[in-house]
Amino acid sequence: MAHHMALHTPERLPVGAFDVRALAAPGKRRYALVVAAAPDGQDLAFPAVVVAGARPGPTLLVCGAVHGDEYEGTVAIQDVFDALEPEALRGIFVGIPVVHGAAFAAARRESPWDGLDLARAFPGDPAGSPTQRIAHAFRTYLLPQADFLLDMHSGGNAYAIFHLAGYQLREGELGRVQREAAIAFGAPLVWGTAVLPGRTLSAAGDLGIPAIYVEMRGEGRCRPTDRARAVGGLRQVMAYLGMLDGSYPTAAPYVVEDPQPASGHLQADHRSPTSGLFVPHVDLWDPVEAGQLLGEVRHPDGTVLATVPAVRAGRVLFLRTLPRVVAGDALAFVLSLPSAGSPDGSDSPDAIP
Repeated sequence: MAHHMALHTPERLPVGAFDVRALAAPGKRRYALVVAAAPDGQDLAFPAVVVAGARPGPTLLVCGAVHGDEYEGTVAIQDVFDALEPEALRGIFVGIPVVHGAAFAAARRESPWDGLDLARAFPGDPAGSPTQRIAHAFRTYLLPQADFLLDMHSGGNAYAIFHLAGYQLREGELGRVQREAAIAFGAPLVWGTAVLPGRTLSAAGDLGIPAIYVEMRGEGRCRPTDRARAVGGLRQVMAYLGMLDGSYPTAAPYVVEDPQPASGHLQADHRSPTSGLFVPHVDLWDPVEAGQLLGEVRHPDGTVLATVPAVRAGRVLFLRTLPRVVAGDALAFVLSLPSAGSPDGSDSPDAIP
């Protein structure tokens, strides 16, 4: 066991000393990229897995666990790193399987140290709280080295979300590349939304770096089907970027673009008016009409404390699946779909590829 561990001891570097341009020789490497000292006395550090290809090409930065309770992206990055052969790779693959280590260790969406959501903290602050320092280090030292960013998410412990690839609506070449790359991932839903502050994608866009995010189902799991979808999608984006040989989709079953302010903010929809037990009346990706009952919040004695009607017609994109809720928790998000050019509604989140 000691010998096995020795083979996988990562090289420790200050995050500011990590430079993909210095990776002249093809090969695979593991790093611990140190950001700062943490409140518990340990180092804040990004685990990094890097494959330098034998031929020139772009640098792809892929990250997981920006939220600490989202696992499919972490495992997909590990799987792709293990399978990549430098001789078959053009460019450099940089994987950060866990961006927010403290949240990951606590199996929580937010930091247990400062309570902040890393996906709302960019561009960060080098003199701020631990989460703000993590955001600053990622934005300052890792992101500018990338030609493309792929940020992998899921529903986390408390939610299920329909499998999608998303991007922020941008003008010109940046917007075109993001849309095409999101389609190339191969999710059934491709969703372009307004630029929201604080996100990794916002930080990338400010630097002119194309970026997409993806959502796997979640519920605190890492199901084999979702893992396979995440790995396959990541490799298809690499094929789109010219890093690997292979095919990739050029069309998706659903492509929705919504430039309205705050579009894409899942947690802003259908908040619970009270604490209690949420009992959903719908399943993920069900079609619903405006006013249709999405679920109810009950007292432990069974009294219905509140009902939750749909505020619009569409599909259930995001659904609370952890029943215990407190006032203000998001319970569901209903996505309006174009009236033309979409499938007829017989699909399901498990049946659709």
